Amino acid sequence: MKNYISKKNIIIVFGFVCFAIASCQKKDYFNDGGLSKQSDAEKNMSTYDFLASRKNHMFDSLVKIIDLTNGKALVNQANITFYACPNSAVMRFQRRFFPSDKQAPRPLSKIGVDTLTMLLKRFILVNDKVSLERAVADKDKAYKDYNTDSLVIHGISGITNAGSSVRTGADYMTYEHRKIKVKDSVNYTAGMQTHNLITANAILHVLSDGANFSGGFKLKYFRINDN
Repeated sequence: MKNYISKKNIIIVFGFVCFAIASCQKKDYFNDGGLSKQSDAEKNMSTYDFLASRKNHMFDSLVKIIDLTNGKALVNQANITFYACPNSAVMRFQRRFFPSDKQAPRPLSKIGVDTLTMLLKRFILVNDKVSLERAVADKDKAYKDYNTDSLVIHGISGITNAGSSVRTGADYMTYEHRKIKVKDSVNYTAGMQTHNLITANAILHVLSDGANFSGGFKLKYFRINDN
């Protein structure tokens, strides 16, 4: 009898622990493995103001591109999905204008505004907000970017065994810009370091540090291993 009670108590306690963990995850947990840390004030910011307000300055180069192209209205328009490039992705784009990494990266101010605008639009999906959860449910879905180029958003589930509900990893998505002949060098794919950031007008996903703002665009100097 004592042994039965002991086992029963263990099961009850375990159940409470699981419930508590699940409750925390629903409230605070991002499926990519990070904690949201967005305040209500940040969620009510425009996309431009949110990017410009980051204390870690990880979007300073992207903000500069938006300023140079007068693109504030583009990123602040209602109901968009925006794939935000960190500084490292913009720097990789700048460096590829020269045949040697020993040379200084080409200043953004010396790159054509039309080129910068076209590339910025590659990372904006209009009239739709695609969350990580929706991408995972869709698995692979075709969209059009602001230039009407073809995009495919791939959602990958952390549940890898068919028919199972056991999670073995984090959900994530990848962004794919389909190559345009003559204009592009590659069919460009990038992963994310953060999903599901919210602003007043958009849902944001932050591209990984290995991303490139060129988005596959053919530049003056091209290296196959630099994408």
